[in-house]
Amino acid sequence: MALPGQWMLYYDWNSTGKYGSTSMNIAANGNWTNGQGYSGTWVMGAGMLTFLFNNSKTTYSGNLADKSGTGINTTFGGLNGSFYMLEEGALPAGMHAKEVRHAIADASGKR
Repeated sequence: MALPGQWMLYYDWNSTGKYGSTSMNIAANGNWTNGQGYSGTWVMGAGMLTFLFNNSKTTYSGNLADKSGTGINTTFGGLNGSFYMLEEGALPAGMHAKEVRHAIADASGKR
């Protein structure tokens, strides 16, 4: 499975049902950046992806299958939640992923 590429990350802190989202560029060198200005490192093995935020304990970890992933996220400081992510091209032709801003905090867990 090839992970590097453009993705949309959808996150829900404290399982409110209100997702926020951001674009995410995952690079082959083990680094990533997102549309909110954050960056970090990632590792993948046995279909599991974990990515960490630089200068933060915020961690996302989950299962990848083809062009999508689902899992859990935590700040290790009060916020826990879930996420899903879609690789660019995962949606049918004519449909586009868009950023939403309904979450209680941004992708890093900052309010």
